[in-house]
Amino acid sequence: MTGNPTQGWLQLRLADAPAELAAAIVRLIETTPGLDLSNPVAALAAAGLAGLEQVADGTGERSEALRLLAADAALTYAFEAAAEAGRSAELAAQVGLDGELGRRLSREARAQDHSRLAEGS
Repeated sequence: MTGNPTQGWLQLRLADAPAELAAAIVRLIETTPGLDLSNPVAALAAAGLAGLEQVADGTGERSEALRLLAADAALTYAFEAAAEAGRSAELAAQVGLDGELGRRLSREARAQDHSRLAEGS
């Protein structure tokens, strides 16, 4: 991650984080396509959601725990950045249960229901 507003904002917070977690958060941001790194709130939220989706699509093995922690941290940092900008309610609406996270959970629940129905037939 080269010099950009998201890196600058995040660098201050990661100074006290465990090195392995900090590296995982940076890796998540660097590998999430299409992020607007000029906007820390949007970039961190999108990276966090992408990380959660990667974990949900993964194998569930213990080795994925760090990815889950990084995704959770990215979302937490997104809300911290949003609070600083007075945009917490806006971000909650965009990514919370009534927003993107809710849509993804609903999509997953529907897929599981379809799988159960297919197994029962």
